[in-house]
Amino acid sequence: MKRLFSVLILGSALLVFGFCKKTKDQVNEATEFTIDYSTTLPVPSSSISANVPVEFTTPDIPTTSTTRFASEKTTKELIDEIKLTKFNISTSTGNLDFLKSISISIQATGLPGMAVASKTLIPTGQTTISADLSEVNIKDYIFKDNIQFKVSVTINTALGSDKELKLEQSIKVKGKKI
Repeated sequence: MKRLFSVLILGSALLVFGFCKKTKDQVNEATEFTIDYSTTLPVPSSSISANVPVEFTTPDIPTTSTTRFASEKTTKELIDEIKLTKFNISTSTGNLDFLKSISISIQATGLPGMAVASKTLIPTGQTTISADLSEVNIKDYIFKDNIQFKVSVTINTALGSDKELKLEQSIKVKGKKI
């Protein structure tokens, strides 16, 4: 009987301390959320030759990170990692058959460019493609007020008309709540 009583007390104590740990973990709760960005990139037909890479830079894209961090009850000091989870390239006119390859770097004031995505095998007939992501931590870039993407494109054949690419990105933010 004493043995049963001892086991019950020990089990109760473990249960209580287990709940305390869970409460402590909830105080230091991790947070994950997604931020989406979108921009367009004009590709003038007059500046591109077939099989020769050409670089274009997007206009500034506001990161809105400070506002978003506040709404998610966190701060940049509590962010551990920010990674791209999606980088789609599309066109509203025709398809992307003119693209042979594309590579993308992220830029921000005071930081060196960092390769974040590319696509070398572009299927024919597609109006949207998903770039292959580099899996790099881009948190220092997202902490800035604005980012830009430097896009290097190589085309298969000369363009008959100007094109406009739509670039859509999603990033996943991981950190802790305040």
